[in-house]
Amino acid sequence: MKDFDTLFFEYFNRKNDLNITFTKTEFYNYTVQIAAFSDRLSTLYPNQKEVAAQNKEKWLSESYEDYLEYKASQKK
Repeated sequence: MKDFDTLFFEYFNRKNDLNITFTKTEFYNYTVQIAAFSDRLSTLYPNQKEVAAQNKEKWLSESYEDYLEYKASQKK
């Protein structure tokens, strides 16, 4: 969990930093790693399997283009 928390907060801190824009590779590295952690959580907490599966799908469906639009709107 500690590694997940570190990764998750690093992602959001960097995502919201006006001076940082992820490359496509960086963006997908974060989202895929977070999705993988969600998948592992379903193994650790079987009663949360459905929530973990939804979270995994959410992270895997994140779009780099949507991220770039978000960054552009932040700079306005």
